[in-house]
Amino acid sequence: MTVVDALGEELGTVAEVRMGDPEAVTTQGQEPEQDDDLLSTAARGIWSGPGLPDQERARLLRVGFLRVDRTLSKDLYAAADEVHRVDGEMVRLSVPADQLVSG
Repeated sequence: MTVVDALGEELGTVAEVRMGDPEAVTTQGQEPEQDDDLLSTAARGIWSGPGLPDQERARLLRVGFLRVDRTLSKDLYAAADEVHRVDGEMVRLSVPADQLVSG
């Protein structure tokens, strides 16, 4: 699916969607499992990257997010509450790209 920001700029495509719990006070239970299988190792790698500040990482895990794959740039992360609507194969965000977290 194509992702478009609030200004109509095409940002990339949806690479990952993660449900959260917006009522949660902490990220307990939202962290990737500590299993040693390949999928768990990859999930921990995504969330331990240096480009994602701890506070933003915790917020995204708590409320849910979608990761936007951009071909020649760092991925962008949109919190679930920054998704305005989905029109067919297009996700429209309620904020401009410069307000999204990159990682």
